Amino acid sequence: MKTRQADKSKADVYLKRAIQFKNSMEHSFEKSEWDACVSSAIHCAISAADAYCIYMKGLRSASDNHNDAIALFASIDPNDIALGNCIKHLTSLISIKSVAEYGDHSLNEDDAIAARKHAERLFEYISTKIRH
Repeated sequence: MKTRQADKSKADVYLKRAIQFKNSMEHSFEKSEWDACVSSAIHCAISAADAYCIYMKGLRSASDNHNDAIALFASIDPNDIALGNCIKHLTSLISIKSVAEYGDHSLNEDDAIAARKHAERLFEYISTKIRH
């Protein structure tokens, strides 16, 4: 797995980015912009996971394969049940990334509701762990 060292103080940069994507997700949801909502949910989760990896390990994934980022995230604490749930949320979101961003059909409200739920739950867990 390809990783990059990152100063732990940079976790805040990634968490702020996750907040921006979360805000964008909420705005898009309110406007019934389902594709934008799902894409923002995905990027919220990826940025939050990066923030937590940096915060806990001083590393972030440098791989083009998002499954490597999931593996790095999972390696933080394999015994943490709540983190295990977050891994499931992140995996669900990563699994629809290509369809959401490059697919040849539009997503619907149900897709947006599911993606939003995954992103919110993952973000909530990580933001409580990083915020002092």
